[in-house]
This record gives sequence, structure tokens and C-alpha cells, in this order.
Amino acid sequence: MKMKRFFEISAVVLIVVLMIAAACTERIDIKTNDAPPRLVIYGYISSDTMQHSIRITRSAGYFTTGSPEGVSNAAVTFTDNENNVIPLTENDTIPGLYQTAADVYGEEGKSYRLDVFLDSDGENFAGHYTASAYLQHIHHIDSIDLRTSDLLLFKNSVLVVLYAWNFGEDNTYSIFVAINDSVVNSSINRFIVMEGSMFKELYIDQPCYFLNQDPNSEYRNEILHVGDKVTLNINAISKEYAKFISSVQSEVRTSIPIFGGPPANVETNIRCIDPKDGVPVSGFFTAFPSRYAHTWVREEFK
Repeated sequence: MKMKRFFEISAVVLIVVLMIAAACTERIDIKTNDAPPRLVIYGYISSDTMQHSIRITRSAGYFTTGSPEGVSNAAVTFTDNENNVIPLTENDTIPGLYQTAADVYGEEGKSYRLDVFLDSDGENFAGHYTASAYLQHIHHIDSIDLRTSDLLLFKNSVLVVLYAWNFGEDNTYSIFVAINDSVVNSSINRFIVMEGSMFKELYIDQPCYFLNQDPNSEYRNEILHVGDKVTLNINAISKEYAKFISSVQSEVRTSIPIFGGPPANVETNIRCIDPKDGVPVSGFFTAFPSRYAHTWVREEFK
């Protein structure tokens, strides 16, 4: 996935304050120093059979243009709680993107550990970085349906309704919707997280997403037509990962690709264990089960 640079909010606030001060008194020449370098590591393993990825980059300076630089020549592995090791290999064309084989999937009920080993070559950061995550189990989705909304606030919307046995009120869930296999909420500011308390009934009949049908809306990619395939994807994520996503959303309100790269001051579960005073790290490693269901549009919604 293409990584984009995030600015530290504290630096932005400082610049704004200084600009206001300059406007009130006299001209001030602002000298902005780059933040200390750090690693950004992000990735996950899910129950989907696919090529899972870990992205490793080094942070860019405040005024640096372009995307952060990928960190190459790392040794990256997933290890489950039965000591089965899954190696990841660096992509031939995208530096810093490490991928498993295409037939890898996470097993529900297992814990997974990410290990990243870096050797310094004059540019790379040396160290052993690690994080762990548990891949829980949830019920499968029975089906989904599409309904027009009676709510005034969503009068131009179509509801994507979930039918399933209760996934568990103590869990947290991420929600994605695709139309003809193109995800409509694929930017970080549209990442949907639902608490398990939304699914209180033993059997769930619950709207999970509102597809905006207003042709004048900025969300025109949500407009449905007869014959369209609509897919609902639900992932059971940890509360720590949900908090991480919420923190990123609070700091970054732009339409960037999802998981583009977190701000440096957002809490992470990744740590450097050797050396203990290694280069600071941002990002997150997580594991989750994925559930899917789809339906087709059989009538025009007006």
C-alpha cells in the first residue's frame, strides 16, 4: 500500500501560534527543525487467505516532499503460539514492503508475533522490533440486505443491513462496504468502527452502513444501480487497535489511503527490544478474523 507522510500536530500548532504572534507584533523568521528520525511499521494478519504485508518506512523531515522512504533488507517474520514461523519477503519493486506467500492465512484462536530485524548499513536503523496480537473467533454472517432509510438525516441513503448471530458485545468491529469489489470507505477518515454494544440482540438485524445516494454528494462512489454487487466486510478488531485508528483519525482528517502511515505521537504496540534505547517507532501490528456477505441491487433506489 502506498505510504504517505504525516505531520506532527505539535509542530503545526507551534507554527500557527508563531504566525499569530508575528501578525500582532513584528515579523519573525521561523526556523523549523526536523523531528528526530523514527521507524514506521504497519501491518496485520487476518483469517483471509492472501498475501499479507508489513510496510516499513523511515520518517521524513517536516518539509520533505514525497512519500517516506521504504526500509530495505529487513528480516521479517510472523510466529504463532505453536512456534510456526511465516517468513515475509521484500517486494521486488516496492522498497520496504514485506509480503508473505499468497496462500497464508491466520488461524482463529491463535496469537501471532511480528519480528523485524534490522542491521545498520550506514542508512538503516539497527534493532529488533516486535509486537503481538491475538486473532479471535466470531460467528459468520448469515446475509445482508439493502433498505431505504426512513431517517430524515439519511433520507437520501440506502442502509446495508446485517443478519447474523451475535458476534459478542465485548468486541469491537471495523466495517467496510464494497460496490462491485471497490471499497467505498477506503480512506482513513471514513474507516467505520462499531462497538459490540451495537449488537445487543441474540440475533442481529442491524444497519451497519449508509450508502449516500445523493448525486450531488462528494460520495458519488456509493450510488447504486441495478445489477451492482454490494459486499459487507466485518473484522473483529482489538480495542487497542480501535483506539489506534481513532487517534489517527483525530490527527489526520484527509482522504489518504487507509493505513497510509500513522502520526508519530499516536500510541503504538510495537517496541524495540534490542537495543533498549533503539530508534523510536510508530505504527501498529494487529490480527483479526474477517467475515463477508454480499447481495445484488435488484431495483433502483430513489
